[in-house]
Amino acid sequence: MPSLEREFTFGLEVAACHSQRRDDAAVLLSLLGLEAVAPEDLARNPLARRLVLTVIRRARAMHARQAEQLAQRLGLV
Repeated sequence: MPSLEREFTFGLEVAACHSQRRDDAAVLLSLLGLEAVAPEDLARNPLARRLVLTVIRRARAMHARQAEQLAQRLGLV
């Protein structure tokens, strides 16, 4: 059984890779998955926070709205 920390770190790196490819839908899905695994870590991780804000700024309206809701749950806005 893999540790939650490893799962979170790997998922965050996957989200960062999707962000580099400008695949905002995949970034959002990865972040939502990470929220289910470790919401406290997601809220406190600087890379995760930066990715959420990037999706809000760059994504289409539907994805940006979902990212804004995620940001509110994480206390970013």
